[in-house]
Amino acid sequence: MRHSRSFHRLLALTLALALTATASMASLALAENKGKHFSIVEAASEADSLSITEIADKCRTSVVAIETETTVVYNDYESGYYNPFGNGFPFYGYGYGYGYDGGRGRQREYTQTGAGSGVILSEDGYILTNHHVISGADKITVYVMPEEEGSEEVTYEATLVGSSESNDVAVLKIDATGLNPVTFGDSDQLEIGELAVAIGNPLGNVHGSVTAGIISATEQELNIDDVTINAIQTDAAINPGNSGGALFDSYGNMIGLVYAKSSSVSIEGMGYAIPVNDIKELVTTIINDPESVAAQTRGSQIMLGITIIEVTEEMSEQYSMPMGVYIREVSEFSAAERAGLTKGDIITEFAGEPVKTADDLNAIKAEQTPGDTVTVKIDRNGNEMTLEIVIPQPTEVELDK
Repeated sequence: MRHSRSFHRLLALTLALALTATASMASLALAENKGKHFSIVEAASEADSLSITEIADKCRTSVVAIETETTVVYNDYESGYYNPFGNGFPFYGYGYGYGYDGGRGRQREYTQTGAGSGVILSEDGYILTNHHVISGADKITVYVMPEEEGSEEVTYEATLVGSSESNDVAVLKIDATGLNPVTFGDSDQLEIGELAVAIGNPLGNVHGSVTAGIISATEQELNIDDVTINAIQTDAAINPGNSGGALFDSYGNMIGLVYAKSSSVSIEGMGYAIPVNDIKELVTTIINDPESVAAQTRGSQIMLGITIIEVTEEMSEQYSMPMGVYIREVSEFSAAERAGLTKGDIITEFAGEPVKTADDLNAIKAEQTPGDTVTVKIDRNGNEMTLEIVIPQPTEVELDK
């Protein structure tokens, strides 16, 4: 049974992407794909039901650990103003203080690292993960577990084949042979209460960690960072770093790509995975014909190029700021950047309609026509401003050139 729309809205605020860090722009080589004829449908399994120990033995070497490195350029703000969206704010990282008007400060640079998980798709090194695990990474390293107990992991530098932000999936390629690919189940046939086993890289340093639980619910509609997923819910423990790992059924078949977990301290046992049936065709097309993926994907979305946090009524009162959506990050070369939007702005109105929540912004944005110019009203450091933004074409797939 689906929750009400109001609950979805509340739940979306309590979710954190299961990732130890995020990244900015990418600079990776496009993997060679000519002559590939990969098919997930052909990778189905009809094995007998397995114990958790047998599932772990069969599947652990099919799940990899992923580490990313990204060069981050930022401004050093030398203000003592408290930042409600900085390190103390749930699920997000750094930021400068709202209300600071002391100038741009000094530009600095550092290397940001992140970690996640991935799933082996083929013996010759195709790897499935989440888009948000590798988005913007300058370097991606994959750690493959050995088949023999006691042997050391093998490390590979990965290239990005292609990714879809609106489906939150990405395919990598490593130069390897003889790997142990997963087998795929039918996520449409899942029943609430059946066994679920998650394997991944929680906290970025527990490669091949196995947790078990049940399928708690199916078709749970989630909206995180402009991505809507009809997810599988499980109470198998999922933690930061598990993103991109696998959720297996009682036959050792992968039935979900681990996606997110609840971040609320008052909620336990609520992890989420993307059903494999929803992404089989997309993943197959990324590998076989990445240039045509845009025509194969579903749910086109207009991406402004911003990452946002809702300013709730409580936060508005506590920090004396207007309700709306706070811009945590603006992507380079995006429509938002071209319009002059910057990190720290609060969007209060879009295309002439008031914005108080992320759902408000997404609903208004979906009504616009690509190529049109609309107004966006913001609050910047306590000053109201109106900018103009050109609605971009829907973006489905990113391919590294």
